[in-house]
Order: sequence, then C-alpha cells, then structure tokens
Amino acid sequence: MSETPDRQSPPTPSFGGEMSEQRKERGASWRVFIYIAGSHLLLAFMALLFYLGSHAGK
Repeated sequence: MSETPDRQSPPTPSFGGEMSEQRKERGASWRVFIYIAGSHLLLAFMALLFYLGSHAGK
C-alpha cells in the first residue's frame, strides 16, 4: 500500500473576531456621525427657508 502524506485541514473561516468587531463599531460610529451631521444640515436649510420666507416682501 502507498502511504498518504499528512494532509493539513483547510483553515476554518473566522466569522467575526476582535478586528471584525472593532470594524463594526467604527462603522456604526461613522454612520451615527453622518446621520447627525446630515440632519443638522437639513434643519439648518429648513431654518434658512423659514427665515427667508418670513422676511420676503409681501
């Protein structure tokens, strides 16, 4: 009989891990920052529209 060489098992995929968790947290914090900044810009634009509307010549 022929001898089979020792085969290494394929590496198991890592679903998650500490680096993945850190990336998720960083992505979530960036998303929160963008949402807050975007909502403030939208509200500032709306306030500008109300200001211009109230000072429009009637």
